Amino acid sequence: MTSLLLSAAAFFVASYFTRRWLDDMGIAKTRTRGIVIFTAAALVSYGVGFVVDRIVA
Repeated sequence: MTSLLLSAAAFFVASYFTRRWLDDMGIAKTRTRGIVIFTAAALVSYGVGFVVDRIVA
């Protein structure tokens, strides 16, 4: 349960910072940008969930 909560929080934090990073670079808001944001946030979320599972279990 802990890994689910932390990975969900990590997803939203990662998507926020990825969006800010792409805004600073001046990347236009397209479908590809949305996919990049989602993919980056999902990878961070999976990583956090994996690490939490290893630590807790």
